[in-house]
Amino acid sequence: KAIVSNIHGTTRDAIEDTVNLGGINFRFIDTAGIRETNDEIENLGIERTFQKLAQAEIVLWIIDATTACKQLEELSGKVFSYREGKQFILVFNKTDLLHEHQKEELISALLHYTNENTSYIFISAKQHIGTDELQQMLINLTHLPIVTQNDIIVTNVRHYEALTHALESIRRVQEGLQTNIFGDLLSQDIQECIFYLGEIVGKVTNEIVLENIFGKFCIGK
Repeated sequence: KAIVSNIHGTTRDAIEDTVNLGGINFRFIDTAGIRETNDEIENLGIERTFQKLAQAEIVLWIIDATTACKQLEELSGKVFSYREGKQFILVFNKTDLLHEHQKEELISALLHYTNENTSYIFISAKQHIGTDELQQMLINLTHLPIVTQNDIIVTNVRHYEALTHALESIRRVQEGLQTNIFGDLLSQDIQECIFYLGEIVGKVTNEIVLENIFGKFCIGK
């Protein structure tokens, strides 16, 4: 879809695509690399990078690990100024070219420019090292519960709101039954529950609901 090369500044326009990871759709936006340059066209691409950075919820700052200390020194102030309200992961690529002591030095340099809560990971895209761990980090950042095949998922906002209101009404009825509230007071919450359920499945008659309730509970004693 795009021209790629090992020459800095090749990417100019943002390239977008959707990838499903662990059942969650992520929209990835590949942007121009951030660096100091006198190329007018490349600077336009970098300006678009910062626009996309401002819009993103999760940011992967991919850094060449072999020159990471220099990049952190030159660019961390600009990039980290966009951190508020976002999830940031620093991705140090080409780490297959580093020794362990160089990784430790890189972590120390990172802590100099940010706090210890900053997420980071060492990967090698070429050698497929750390890529599975990076995917899991992305999934974890969504804070979504694990969904199984037996779970019921409500995707319609109106249905979700109606079910929430119906559940609140049911809980009030349950509390009323436990505290022996008069039946005419309970009926108001029952009617409300019927109304919200009816918004989802169609008309629910009073007779159906009341028959189930009065058949199992003795109300109004």
